[in-house]
Formats: sequence, structure tokens, C-alpha cells
Amino acid sequence: MKKRRINLKNTPKVKEYNRALRIGSKIQHVVQHNGAWAVKRSGASKATGVYNKQDRAINKAIKIAKNYGTSVIVHGRDGKIRDIKRP
Repeated sequence: MKKRRINLKNTPKVKEYNRALRIGSKIQHVVQHNGAWAVKRSGASKATGVYNKQDRAINKAIKIAKNYGTSVIVHGRDGKIRDIKRP
């Protein structure tokens, strides 16, 4: 009996998993940065932008998240998650 090879790259579950990984890496975070507020992508070492007010940073993060179809995670001054926005 001949063994069948399954191409895992084309299965629906693998495609869905890979898509979730791509989206997850593009989630935007609003964090405190040197007395200001920064917008950072998940896993990024540099900020996308730095703003004097948190609401400006949140608005920019929402615009970016809309383009990627992802979420915004807002952190408080203590670094803990304060809010999650899904535009």
C-alpha cells in the first residue's frame, strides 16, 4: 500500500492559522514612552510614532489597525492593559 503525502500548506486550518499569526504580529500597542505616548506594533523594537497625548496616540493606532484589520491594545502608565479596541 502506497502512503499518501498530505500538503499541509494548502489545508484550510493551516491557512487560517498562518493568517492569524500574520494578523497577530500587526496588533498596535499604545504605551508610555519617555513621558509621552508611543504607538508600537507587536514585537517591534521601535515606535511607529510618539505623541504628547494618549488620545492622539490611540487615534493613530486605530487608523493603523483599521488598515491591517487588527486591534489596538492600550496600556496604562503602569504598563498594564487598560483597554482593547477593535476598530
